[in-house]
Amino acid sequence: MRATPQTYAITLVCHERMRLFQRETNANLMIATLYRYRDAGRFLLHGFVIMPDHAHLLLSPTASLEQTIGIIKGGYSFAMRKQFRHSVWQEGYYAHRIIDESDFDNQLAYIAANPERRRLIDCPYVHTRTEFILDPKPLHLGG
Repeated sequence: MRATPQTYAITLVCHERMRLFQRETNANLMIATLYRYRDAGRFLLHGFVIMPDHAHLLLSPTASLEQTIGIIKGGYSFAMRKQFRHSVWQEGYYAHRIIDESDFDNQLAYIAANPERRRLIDCPYVHTRTEFILDPKPLHLGG
């Protein structure tokens, strides 16, 4: 782990807001990608939601944030290459560094409520953090 642990709320957007994750197999592949790298020790995964055209992640990287985003986006793009020949991701990403325990809790609540805000609560391709095993709140944020 880094000398000074950090936790971030990340938003990754599909290229041209393409509804790539509307196809359930694509959303499941994204989840598999997240867990593969989490299980390899690349980051702690505290929460996420996969929406039709974007993903929200709450994670604590074990390397730089840029490297972490690179492996997630690159790993997913590589896995999709055989079935999808177009650009997968919008360039860049949005990152919010979590400053305290309250901020962590607020970001986690935002992620969990995202499908309901978009009226997508019953859509089979929307995946929320509650269905999966996640890492606990990091120690530097009161976990």
